[in-house]
Amino acid sequence: MKELGIGLIGLGRHGVRYAGHLVNGDIVGGRLVAVGRRNHRAGREQAAEWGATYHESAEALAADDTVDAVVVVSTSDHHVEGVRAVLDAGKPVLIEKPLAPDVRGCDAIAAAAARSNVPVMVAQTTRYEGPVLGLLDALPRIGPIRQIAFLLRSEDRTHDASGAYLPKLADGGALLDSGVHYFDLVHLVAGRVRRVWCDTLFVRRTELNDGYAAVLRTDSDVQVTLSMGRWGSSRFETVELAGEKGSILFSRTPPSLRLVRGRKIEPLPFPDVPGTLVPTMTDFLRVCQGEIEPPITLADGRAAVAVAEACCQSGGAWLDVSPS
Repeated sequence: MKELGIGLIGLGRHGVRYAGHLVNGDIVGGRLVAVGRRNHRAGREQAAEWGATYHESAEALAADDTVDAVVVVSTSDHHVEGVRAVLDAGKPVLIEKPLAPDVRGCDAIAAAAARSNVPVMVAQTTRYEGPVLGLLDALPRIGPIRQIAFLLRSEDRTHDASGAYLPKLADGGALLDSGVHYFDLVHLVAGRVRRVWCDTLFVRRTELNDGYAAVLRTDSDVQVTLSMGRWGSSRFETVELAGEKGSILFSRTPPSLRLVRGRKIEPLPFPDVPGTLVPTMTDFLRVCQGEIEPPITLADGRAAVAVAEACCQSGGAWLDVSPS
């Protein structure tokens, strides 16, 4: 397989992780050749450390002849401009979740992709986690799903140790940043979400929602409830999928997977996946080489953002989700 030169747009928390895997040789068939970020001084220093070329614009990076494919890991409010530059250059692109901050942005990316006719994949990396892979294998054991319940707590990522808000770390809040992981999972196991009810929580008194309580209804009439809070330094996630023949309890953090039938609980196996970026990038490189179709599509990315957007707009009332 030809080794592909990878360009990276965005060098924040996630971007540095992608770069580290590429530089360390963890991703067979791809090497980091070019990077770009809005902080040019820091970007040049990072590029020199990794032996990559630094570009001040997405257009310049995409036009680099050594770049065969690009990963866009900038903040989501800059995805449309970055992705358009890559697609206009006729190069495949992997877009870190969320696809865009709103449905309008998702549709703009989809329109650019349709014009370019090059492969595009969304990095909904949760799909590659061990417990999720085990869950998908075990789903037939519980029959048709009737309800899904999420109890989620995550650390605060937008404030420093003193509690001061850092606007440069703004990520769209709990609904857009982490919510799209769970909304994508619902889409994967229970189909399209058609209606939402949501009450958002603002603990820190910033423009970012710190949590939410939500109820979703899918086209297959599965009821989904979510309770999410994002503050402090703790993280745990408990999810129950209740079916006709039993329930599955699983957690991403800490990882666990169990089958419940009657009053018996049976631990279920799941693969040990040390990290999700390597399998995500491996699939993206296979897409670039024409071996597979994108396993996570623009429609998948849009579906998750559409639910997040509807939840933000709900205001404690039922609201229909924007159709694809």
